[in-house]
Amino acid sequence: MNRFFTDGVVLKTKVTGESDLIVFLLTEQRGLVRAFAKGARGMKSKLHAASSLFTYASFGLSEKNGVYNVTDADVKESFFELRTDLARLSLGQYFCEAMLKSVTEETDEAAFFRLMLRAVFYLNQGKKDLLLLKSAFELRLAVLLGWAPPIHACAGCGTFLTDKMYFNCETGELFCRDCGERDACPEVSASVVSAMRHIVYAPFEQLFAFTLGKESLETLTRLTQTYLQNCLELRFTVLDYFWTAYR
Repeated sequence: MNRFFTDGVVLKTKVTGESDLIVFLLTEQRGLVRAFAKGARGMKSKLHAASSLFTYASFGLSEKNGVYNVTDADVKESFFELRTDLARLSLGQYFCEAMLKSVTEETDEAAFFRLMLRAVFYLNQGKKDLLLLKSAFELRLAVLLGWAPPIHACAGCGTFLTDKMYFNCETGELFCRDCGERDACPEVSASVVSAMRHIVYAPFEQLFAFTLGKESLETLTRLTQTYLQNCLELRFTVLDYFWTAYR
């Protein structure tokens, strides 16, 4: 039996038996891990506090024949505040669902874990615009999955930037005002293009360090949402709750 500790964030829980849970963890070392947390539903269980959605903890895990069990947990952050607001809660659930559909098991790619943890940290803090967090998360997740949009220049002529450009939400290609496929691609301003380039190319530590006006943020997040859903070939119904609550 293999025993080890790893930092992880709870993406999903599922009831099994009378008092047990199955927890889906996004871990730093092993990607997505599905583990049994025996007795975790009991209030007196040492695993109870660590088995809630969004919880960030150091998890002790045992593995035998591909089956994982949570043996211990040390909670580092419960992110309680994001549960007090429906818009933040539904956006956090969206982040969890997107990771569940994106990250594979037994991957040692820690970038997914870092993205999730940082996004939830800012979401809980409540100091950054929700649309900024959503856009940055969506587009950077697409980059990590190998779908970085080729937005360094116009796909038609190579022009770096014009006052109006057009973004193809299916291919990720960017077109200048002269090459733009106006019937097929939504128009984007130069400031939105600059924000998209920041998200794609900035060092991780600076990922969420940009600003946009409200109208531009709404344009950006519609583009990043459509692009990620096209890449994953999925639609996330939890976003319906987010948009209703955000408005």
